[in-house]
Amino acid sequence: MKFRWAPQEGQRHAIPDELAGEQLVETLCGDPFIPRQVSLWRDKNVWPTCRDCDGIWREREGILPWPRKS
Repeated sequence: MKFRWAPQEGQRHAIPDELAGEQLVETLCGDPFIPRQVSLWRDKNVWPTCRDCDGIWREREGILPWPRKS
């Protein structure tokens, strides 16, 4: 399943990429979420990323956790 990042409560959360309207979905970290108009989210990339969503997303994609230990 593919995901996209959406702002909620001051953070970017991962939600399913394929949505039908304003339906209730669950973020990767388990929070309930109703997406609104995506066109209004132009500043979403400056919000801090939810660490739980990021960790789950990276694990599913086979990407090492961030920050990486050197």
